[in-house]
Amino acid sequence: MLVCGCEPNSFKELDASKIIIEKSKYDEYLINRSNGIHDLLGYTPKDSSKGIVLVHGFYPTDWPKKGFEWTEALKSMAETQYPVWWFRYDWNDCPEQSSRILGLALDSLKTNIESLELIYLIGHSNGGLIVADLAERWNSGLNLSAHSIASGLNHYSERLKSCEVQGKKEYVFGENVEYIQWRTAKEADGVFKNFDYDPQEVTLKNGNFVLLPKEWNGKRLGHNLSIQLVIEELIKKINLF
Repeated sequence: MLVCGCEPNSFKELDASKIIIEKSKYDEYLINRSNGIHDLLGYTPKDSSKGIVLVHGFYPTDWPKKGFEWTEALKSMAETQYPVWWFRYDWNDCPEQSSRILGLALDSLKTNIESLELIYLIGHSNGGLIVADLAERWNSGLNLSAHSIASGLNHYSERLKSCEVQGKKEYVFGENVEYIQWRTAKEADGVFKNFDYDPQEVTLKNGNFVLLPKEWNGKRLGHNLSIQLVIEELIKKINLF
């Protein structure tokens, strides 16, 4: 299944075997495609009762290698042998617009895959704000395990001033939603370290947060590397249940 917009794109199918994890050779394969939700191909899912949806963050115009921070994560998720989808959206749109489009796409997945019972929805940075907004408004019978990684859920971006969803101090989640916010250590996060407050700090009602370490595998655990640590932890959880 592919639900997408009509903008020009370089790549159509999303194939796990074509994802390049060597940074110097990475061709923006994950980002140079139409907006919408894309099936991850190149492997055979063993079970369709669970599905995994990944949501990228915001990219400034001059940001090099857009999407590279997700490459290893997508390959790792394919190894779970559950269905995986990649949600590509216009990061210049307001979060509520992307959240609405994503919600419709998840409804479509449920309609087309009758055995689907649980979605793991995982968003990074601005994508985590989209995930939190959708998780708060979730009214589907489909169970949702929602995860925001290194996301400024409190308002911090000037570009959101005209948006309905700007971030806020408190989030409240319903009973069929499991919500976890994965916070980086502010001083280790290259995006947040220069703020005079931590934009990740919010109150979560019926939700939880995990504070990530400052270092991981001998490296500073910054804004983007946090994705890989969280994905490894979630894979353990997904395979356990």
